Amino acid sequence: MFNIRNTQPSVSMQAIAGAAAPEASPEEIVWEKIQVFFPQENYEEAQQCLAELCHLARGMLPDHISSQFARLKALTFPAWEENIQCNRDGINQFCILDADSKEILSITLDDAGNYTVNCQGYSEAHDFIMDTEQREECTEFAEGASGTSLRPATTASQTAAEYYAVWSKWERDAPAGESPGRAAVVQEMRDCLNNGNPVLNVGASGLTTLPDRLPPHITTLVIPDNNLTSLPELPEGLRELEVSGNLQLTSLPSLPQGLQKLWAYNNWLASLPTLPPGLGDLAVSNNQLTSLPEMPPALRELRVSGNNLTSLPALPSGLQKLWAYNNRLTSLPEMSPGLQELDVSHNQLTRLPQSLTGLSSAARVYLDGNPLSERTLQALRDITSAPGYSGPRILFDMAGASAPREARALHLAAADWLTSAREGEAAQADRWQAFGLEDNAAAFSLVLDRLRETENFKKDAGFKAQISSWLTQLAEDAALRAKTFAMATEATSTCEDRVTHALHQMNNVQLVHNAEKGEYDNNLQGLV
Repeated sequence: MFNIRNTQPSVSMQAIAGAAAPEASPEEIVWEKIQVFFPQENYEEAQQCLAELCHLARGMLPDHISSQFARLKALTFPAWEENIQCNRDGINQFCILDADSKEILSITLDDAGNYTVNCQGYSEAHDFIMDTEQREECTEFAEGASGTSLRPATTASQTAAEYYAVWSKWERDAPAGESPGRAAVVQEMRDCLNNGNPVLNVGASGLTTLPDRLPPHITTLVIPDNNLTSLPELPEGLRELEVSGNLQLTSLPSLPQGLQKLWAYNNWLASLPTLPPGLGDLAVSNNQLTSLPEMPPALRELRVSGNNLTSLPALPSGLQKLWAYNNRLTSLPEMSPGLQELDVSHNQLTRLPQSLTGLSSAARVYLDGNPLSERTLQALRDITSAPGYSGPRILFDMAGASAPREARALHLAAADWLTSAREGEAAQADRWQAFGLEDNAAAFSLVLDRLRETENFKKDAGFKAQISSWLTQLAEDAALRAKTFAMATEATSTCEDRVTHALHQMNNVQLVHNAEKGEYDNNLQGLV
């Protein structure tokens, strides 16, 4: 009988270490309660949408709020669609209900142009009207006041009539089926120009192009879910650009130097232009990117998952969140010390930078789905299980994506367990050279090597003698050996409890086999 202790693996899709996370943001609190509403492939887009709703940009239009709720609703499983509610009770109120139908987020608009965001004790109140000074400046320009420029950086001022002419021609040139969308967009742009609205939201309008000139004073341009293949020159005062969900968009124009947020995920981008130094939020997941430009020093959040990246550029010191899962990364740069969340799961990583374990205890690191080498896995176990470890929580899959381990010749693996031969006797391991040609011999060799890494081998002095005795019997019994080798394939994962469990199963096979041979006919106690 084998005296095997039931031990648990050091790491198996669980947090290795770490202290309590910092205080959660409103969107994180809501996401925790509604995550189950969405398919996993919609997680990132839903989280980005939720973040925008919890922190609406100043001057946001009601139509944009409505479209964001509708977009969030479309990302859910059908069974949860009713938990995302728009225009509830026939008024301008939008809300999200948790699984128990309790309100966890609401946005209410009143007739005076004010809106209020309520979320789990967090509240923001804003209005749609720009400050008086900016409204007066824009109104003067619309009335033709001399010396006023809507875009100070331009070399020549454009009159409202000139903008109207460009937009009208663009509307008239609409291809079949696109006229209604273009007409609505032109009206939105006229409103921006006349009223000084800094937000132009023309998402989901069925557009294939935009006019050559956009309202010059806008600071936020929202154009997701269209059919755009290119973008015109962007206003120099632009601070936020959202151009996601344009599946034929392969490139972006030069970006304004003051841009702070760029969301361009779910497109077909093959490359990115030079990034402005003040850019703090970059989301370009699910494109065709094979490389990234130099990262701006102000960057705080970087989302590049679902591309074809094999490496990442140097990371800015202030980076707090990096999502780069589902790429082809073979290595990582040094980690930014302030990084709070790193998701590089499902790549081709075999090793990790030393700076990773130096992140704070509040940080979370996701590594599952990578072929991490045995050496890397062991180093992680040793470092994170050491007394006083205060690094990040690291999650990865011990049993899933480790690099395939090459099997040694069977007689070499057996020799590590068998007792040395006495003088004049043939070495017991020599008999195992012939067994190496039998079916599943390589898998059994891996089992023998994996058993040497278990807690039983490290802590039980008699364990080696038990395995040696077992190998001796296998060498003498071809039928038992064939049954045992056949079970080895299921036991060669890197998870310790799997190989230990397999050893139990092989032990049971030995018992049954010996019983069938009648070895316990007069020794019932030995069978028990």
